[in-house]
Amino acid sequence: MKTKKKNRFLTFCFSLMPGAAEMYMGFMRTGTELMLFFLGMIMIPSFLGLEGLSILAVVIWAYGFFHANHLASLSDEEFAQVEDNDILGMELFQKGKRKLQGNSRGIAVLLIVLGVWLLWGTGVDMLWAYRVLPEYIYELLFTISDYVPRLIASVLIIVLGVHMIRGKKKELYREEPIKDREQEAADQSAASENPDREGEA
Repeated sequence: MKTKKKNRFLTFCFSLMPGAAEMYMGFMRTGTELMLFFLGMIMIPSFLGLEGLSILAVVIWAYGFFHANHLASLSDEEFAQVEDNDILGMELFQKGKRKLQGNSRGIAVLLIVLGVWLLWGTGVDMLWAYRVLPEYIYELLFTISDYVPRLIASVLIIVLGVHMIRGKKKELYREEPIKDREQEAADQSAASENPDREGEA
């Protein structure tokens, strides 16, 4: 889709919803990613019982608002040079997607856990609707339903953080031998040039 500057007032109105103004101007990829990030940052923490993380949606909203209005303020020449590229690091998600494709067992386990959890929630709601169990059992079930998602999410966040740190360390370890070899090559090159200069002297 061809990008084009449009009505400034409508652009401002659409910018109140992250991604909508970018779509209005033709940046469909950018707008879609912004909107998905914004809505996901509202829905996912609510689903996991981590409503405090929803504050990040405010950051994404502000980014989308100012990004859209900045695009609208560009000159025609500058606007024409703007490309409809990834805006919030979706390359990382593509890399993660490739890794997940090689780990089908992990995906299967994740889907099974998600299915069991949805079945659990449905079962608890049905039991509560018909009141077939004592009150204290319902309190226990609701407590489990409330805290287990938070516990799982916390563990996953910690595991992800540890994995990122280990990956960064491995990357640094791979870079160090390369730098050492480059330094050795530079020293050898300098050493081979010095005898020639001494001979000329």
